[in-house]
Amino acid sequence: MLETIFQHRSVRKYKETPIDQEILDKILEAGTRASSTGNMQVYSMVVSTRKEIKELLWEAHFRQNMVLQAPVHITFCADFNRFSKWCNQRKASPGV
Repeated sequence: MLETIFQHRSVRKYKETPIDQEILDKILEAGTRASSTGNMQVYSMVVSTRKEIKELLWEAHFRQNMVLQAPVHITFCADFNRFSKWCNQRKASPGV
């Protein structure tokens, strides 16, 4: 596992080759199984493949061209309301 962590790199340029749906499904499943505070998974994943949708998202992603270049773009949306409710139920401060 450490070898995988140490080999991490950021990719900022992508091929336009479509992603097989089976591979995308596995990536999304891995995202839903990732650890999160209290196992809340206080985020949603929005998958965008259509050019016109990615163009609209481009602004929200600080005009990063990789949003437009990648065949699939996954946007993570945090739900701070859900997290705050979880904290309040446990008499904790969400710190948000």
